[in-house]
Amino acid sequence: MDDLLDGFTAYLRQERRASEHTARAYRSDVAQMAAFARDRGRPEPRRWSTDLVRAHLARVVATGGRAHARTLARKQSALRAFFRWLCRQDPKLADPTVLLRSPKLPKALPRALDAEEALAMVRAPADPAAGRDHAAMLLLYGLGLRVSEAATLRHDDVDLAERLARVHGKGNKERLVPIPQGIVSSLKAYAALRPAAATYFLVGRRLDRPIATRTLARVVDRAALQALGRHASPHQLRHSFATHLLSGGANLREIQTLLGHASLSTTQRYTKVSIARLLEVFDKAHPRH
Repeated sequence: MDDLLDGFTAYLRQERRASEHTARAYRSDVAQMAAFARDRGRPEPRRWSTDLVRAHLARVVATGGRAHARTLARKQSALRAFFRWLCRQDPKLADPTVLLRSPKLPKALPRALDAEEALAMVRAPADPAAGRDHAAMLLLYGLGLRVSEAATLRHDDVDLAERLARVHGKGNKERLVPIPQGIVSSLKAYAALRPAAATYFLVGRRLDRPIATRTLARVVDRAALQALGRHASPHQLRHSFATHLLSGGANLREIQTLLGHASLSTTQRYTKVSIARLLEVFDKAHPRH
């Protein structure tokens, strides 16, 4: 089974171009299924049945307690990918995941900050030593980057003269994101102070390694607590970027390109956010409320 897991992980990374996080999660999910099957006398994947897979997923819910629809959907996705990979090598192999029904996922709306709140969080600090953290906030809100994209943004990918950033997104897809004129001077000030030998724009503990995404999450949360008195996440800044662009007149196709969304339907969620915000303002301000 270890050899199969190694081969499956290599397939995810090299052919599916999955992120390291996804590859690790899928491998872990299949390994859990393998352990469950082994305990029931069926260690070989070709002997796994749909009922056995369902029993494993039901056990995950029963013992995990906190497992929810998204967790189950990911585990099913991992097992489907595993058997698609196996069936390529042996077309006669029966795929037990074909009859699985995917759980219905809740469609939660992104929680965007008000423009005033976002600007309060990214306000320039008085301490120059906080330049990196401020630059991180500007990348997340000013460019709408995912936290992983901000962490892995290389120094050579940031052209402040041309006001362009070359961003490597999901599936290693590359896109050019314009840098707003209003944040160029702050990014230049940070770039002038960062170690010249650093590979990545945001410098972490090691000059040749990207900064940890957990570190960036703490940076954002600390800024939110200081500016707003409550918690916030890097993804909220990205949601806010998209929502504020839509409110400012940008069309969905433009926002889709900037965010690096593969599907326009993903970007369309932001129209619901803007409508929800409009209704909230209406309910607070209308005299007939």
